[in-house]
Amino acid sequence: SWAFRYVEYVVDQGVVQGYEDGTYRPGESVTRDQMAVFIARALAGGDSHVPSGPEMSSFPDVPTTHWAYAYVEYCKRQSVVRGYWDGYHPGEIVKRDQMAVFMSRAFDRY
Repeated sequence: SWAFRYVEYVVDQGVVQGYEDGTYRPGESVTRDQMAVFIARALAGGDSHVPSGPEMSSFPDVPTTHWAYAYVEYCKRQSVVRGYWDGYHPGEIVKRDQMAVFMSRAFDRY
């Protein structure tokens, strides 16, 4: 794969993980909850440094029991994500232009 060394780098840095079956699936789309996990891990320095999140959810569609709750909340506190008028839409696909916005906000490039 043309992206092999990049994937290996972010895996080594603890930013991304593969699926339970050991695959990475580079051709699959990324959802908003997955994106929040990637960015939160990168900003915080790995899973162990991402705080657990507040007692109350900021978004009605990301309850405290959602698998990516702490990551979404961390990205919100870091001003990376804002959500929509009716929630966060965690399962929505992140398009390339949206990813550019999230990355710029996360890493103070804009």
